Amino acid sequence: MRRPIRFFLIVLLGAVPGLRAEFQFNAADWAIEAKFGAPPKTDLIVSPSPQGDVKAARYIHEPPGEHYLLIKFTYPMAMLPGNEQSVYDRSMVDMTRSRPGQIQVREAYVLGPYEGQRVVISQPREKSTREVRMIVIGSSLYVCSAEWPVGSAGGAAAGAAFFDSFRLRPDYTDARVVEERERFRVIREGRFRLRYDASRWYRDPADQEPGIYNLLRPDQKAEAQLICETEPAEGGDIEKAVLDTARESADSVSVKKRGKKLRGAASVIELQFNATVDNVTYINHGYFYSGSEGAVQLRGWAKDQDNREVAGDIIELLDGLAISEK
Repeated sequence: MRRPIRFFLIVLLGAVPGLRAEFQFNAADWAIEAKFGAPPKTDLIVSPSPQGDVKAARYIHEPPGEHYLLIKFTYPMAMLPGNEQSVYDRSMVDMTRSRPGQIQVREAYVLGPYEGQRVVISQPREKSTREVRMIVIGSSLYVCSAEWPVGSAGGAAAGAAFFDSFRLRPDYTDARVVEERERFRVIREGRFRLRYDASRWYRDPADQEPGIYNLLRPDQKAEAQLICETEPAEGGDIEKAVLDTARESADSVSVKKRGKKLRGAASVIELQFNATVDNVTYINHGYFYSGSEGAVQLRGWAKDQDNREVAGDIIELLDGLAISEK
């Protein structure tokens, strides 16, 4: 008799109105954990921008008459603290443009050390109420949404439970650590590594050639290039190779400084040289290395009139180069 009675109790419990299963959401590289009523569907939307692709990873759960959504927007450039409000304002414009509604509440929303916004929107066309939480954590925007029919006490309670389930992952509780971690990006090629500030530089979306990475500043006042090769420079003289290549496209090239720097396990050549093209002088500053395991060139440049403003950023970029022993 025990088994039938137990089975009968489970069936009864499963039929109780308002009793919902729970699915613990804990995706890798997400700052937020949450609970859905059931395993959500997921997709990825990629939108091009001048600095590269903006990626929106979405998790969606749609029980009858309700809609639950988590989105993480990842940008090609890192965000710096202080710009969050402009992100929220742009997001509000996009939301109300795509689905017109009446904003009933707009107020601060706090999750751990991060301050976002809570918005409640009346959707007359859908006859629904939608609550949205927006919060910037590191260099990502998280948008969390719950929607239910107007006047549905059960829907409102389920929405409240959805938002109440939000938790910060332990490795996101220190905002300064998160900012540092997400602000800097790394390019790796064999033994060569470049760590760069993604709030100052972005990868050129047009890059196609393997081993060549072009970096740009948003104001277009400086450019940089990283070239990683598996073979040493021809003849073993990396300085000659760099200057010969520069002379192929410049009217004149003049070296202003030569030196050496220790980058990780290797000593690299430091060169500063001017290259004039069509009466415009470009100040070049770079680190160069060639050995049995390959060659690397990292060079930043700017017009003469812009160099004073951007020279510090170029030096910081160069100092992000490291060469490991293995």
